[in-house]
Amino acid sequence: MTTGAWIDNVRTDVKHAARSLRRSPGFAAVAILALAIGIGGNTAIFSVIDATRTQAIPYRDPQQLMYLIGTAKRATVERRGASYPDFLDWRAQITHFEDLAAFDAQLMTLADADESERISTEFVSASYFSLLGVRPALGRVFGASEDDVAKPEAVVVLSDGLWRRRFGADPGVVGQPVTLNGQPFTVLGVMTPGFTGVTDEAQLWIPFAQYAPQRTMRDRGSRGFTVLGRLESGATRASAQAELDTIASRLELEYAKTNEGRGIELSPLATEIYGPLRLALQVLMGAIALVLLIACANVANLLIARSEVRRREIALRVAIGAGRVRLLQQLVTESCVLTLIGAGAGLLMAQVTIGLLVAQSPVTFPSIAAPGLDGRVAAFTIVVSLVCGVCVGLAPWWQIRFADLSNRLRESSRSSAGPGSQALRHSLVVAEVALAVVLLVGASLMIQSVRRMAAIDPGFETGSLLTVHVSVPRAPLPPTNGQPSSPAPPVATGRELLEGIASVPGVVAVGLGNDLPLDGNAGASFYSVEGRGPFTAQDRPRAWMHRVSPGFFDALRIPLVAGRTFLDNELIPTPSAVIVSERVAARFWPTEDPIGKRLTLGSVDANVQWLTVIGVVRDVRYRTLRQTANTDPDIYLPFADRNAQIAFAIRTNVPPASVMAPVRAAIRGVAASIAVYDVESMDARVRSQSSRERFTSWVMSVFAAIALGLCALGIYGVMSYAVTQRTREIGIRLALGAQPREVLQTIVRSGAGLILAGIAIGTVASVAMRRVVSAQIVNVPLTDPAAGLALVLFAFVGLAACLVPGLRATRLDPVRALRQE
Repeated sequence: MTTGAWIDNVRTDVKHAARSLRRSPGFAAVAILALAIGIGGNTAIFSVIDATRTQAIPYRDPQQLMYLIGTAKRATVERRGASYPDFLDWRAQITHFEDLAAFDAQLMTLADADESERISTEFVSASYFSLLGVRPALGRVFGASEDDVAKPEAVVVLSDGLWRRRFGADPGVVGQPVTLNGQPFTVLGVMTPGFTGVTDEAQLWIPFAQYAPQRTMRDRGSRGFTVLGRLESGATRASAQAELDTIASRLELEYAKTNEGRGIELSPLATEIYGPLRLALQVLMGAIALVLLIACANVANLLIARSEVRRREIALRVAIGAGRVRLLQQLVTESCVLTLIGAGAGLLMAQVTIGLLVAQSPVTFPSIAAPGLDGRVAAFTIVVSLVCGVCVGLAPWWQIRFADLSNRLRESSRSSAGPGSQALRHSLVVAEVALAVVLLVGASLMIQSVRRMAAIDPGFETGSLLTVHVSVPRAPLPPTNGQPSSPAPPVATGRELLEGIASVPGVVAVGLGNDLPLDGNAGASFYSVEGRGPFTAQDRPRAWMHRVSPGFFDALRIPLVAGRTFLDNELIPTPSAVIVSERVAARFWPTEDPIGKRLTLGSVDANVQWLTVIGVVRDVRYRTLRQTANTDPDIYLPFADRNAQIAFAIRTNVPPASVMAPVRAAIRGVAASIAVYDVESMDARVRSQSSRERFTSWVMSVFAAIALGLCALGIYGVMSYAVTQRTREIGIRLALGAQPREVLQTIVRSGAGLILAGIAIGTVASVAMRRVVSAQIVNVPLTDPAAGLALVLFAFVGLAACLVPGLRATRLDPVRALRQE
């Protein structure tokens, strides 16, 4: 066949398909709706996945950008960050990278005469901007002089958003002073609109030389920041990782005291930005693909039923010379017309769904991810619709492929479908049921996972608890004898702030610390225990250190297991008392009274300052609800007013939201220059721990409901068609005295067999699904009652779909049934 003839055939088939759909509006509406739901859902999820692809990151050759993260080998390999001396050695010895840049994110207080606010800040090396391939809109970025740790320059680069919001888009802002954490800085430049750094939150940038005091920058054992690198052209991730492993081994030999068990992890920037989100989206893409398969099976069943009605027409076409290949072309073209119309409706549906998906998601999408309908998404939709059209069109063709079409012309229109047709339709229903079961079980497990996370005991009472963070600036002091004065005291003490907050009506208890549970601000340190050790690098004791007030444990209602809490006279910069969590006591004094035992921060040396254990408190899930048994424990030290960042735990006897404004006012009443930020109830912090699971379970539940509806429709369609085909048989049985109950049982039994077969296959497939989504499910086995309830629900809906046509069959008039064509 020539190309021209083939095109003419396609054109003819398209016109025939359009006329056929107009003659069968009910069939067309049901099929198009099913396809629109499946294709539209796939388009919506694909648009989000497409927006999170590496190439969508708005930097030069983003696939070449890598994080270099310092690691420590303990029971497992843990991320610990880099030290500045290590960074300098990495940079000097690499050959597979264009360059490296040190960076870290912090919150800083930007203050002027009218307002103080916390600003997301990135401390970066001068090479940071060139690695990303970004340029300033005004002024300049950092150069070599700003990288000099010995002479750190107090300059900043502003984001476009901050420049417009706080400086009124003043083009003369370069050279102006700003105050950050009470220290003067000079504006060096302004970045282009939309640039917020690799953290996606930065509003200004400070030279990395300002990151820490010089003694800390010289300390190879002081780690915490991340390094950004760009692979050389032609270098692979594997070769670069091998080089970094060699460098880490070399440094371990040279600096055994600080670098034992230290490594370097290489991770693509895209993985760090999109990693957790991508996993959830991949699960959802698999789920909506199952919905599309169910929709296709439904439409295929409709087309098979329709081909039975058209069997004389098809036989006639064969009789006048149409070959089976030509017949295949016609059926596939007709189904492609149907799926393309469904795709058009699906695109309209996706346009609404994408916005809803992003807006309702408890997971924060990166600002650089902008899901929407574009050429790539449209191309995906067209390809999916054509593939669906081909697959759907093959079903009726396969049904008639081996049929004796020459006999069709001699058949009465009353002839029932052949056994091959019936087997194919039943197989499609079983497949629909199996796919829907996988979705239902998956959704039920996700919902149960969220519930189990919500039920995890964090070790303290989360209800009626408000969390507030403040940044306390220091009062500027005039120079002494022309020289800068010593560090000024804060404008307010922790005690003054506690008293102000405690006076707010509705507050029943308040405690403070340098951090709070689940706020992500805790810092870890190694410690030594008197009479214990020595330890290897892998099992050296490490704990998360918290400086807290005496009322901290009462406000959070963390139970005291033994001993006592701090006294007011113990709140000094160099404490002698310490409170430990249960796991510290269980590790070092399992059979002894821990009260009176001693430990020290760091290693034991000649100038050791021992801390005496005065109390033991219950273990708390301080950093995450997913905390494992080998997670480092917590150690509490007395709070001292030398940290500018303070966190308050405020217990109330009224809804926490109702005291947010009065608490802010009380803090500002102590000192108007204090920046108040990150005000949130503890319940909200707990909910945020399961945001990814809640997002996935919410969307999967919607998909499962759609699959359940489509599957019920498919079962109903098959059973209705079976009743229609057996109308004469049922009429004869009723005329001969069969009871309506017997007819109903026969029809429901037939449908129940299909449902049970599908449930059995779907249950087996759910085992494989459980392994695939294991990272999204927290401690929920496949045998969880929720999965069983999902199967019961499905069986109930499926039987209801069988019952409707069955009841209709029992009401048939035998005389009219015998006369029916």
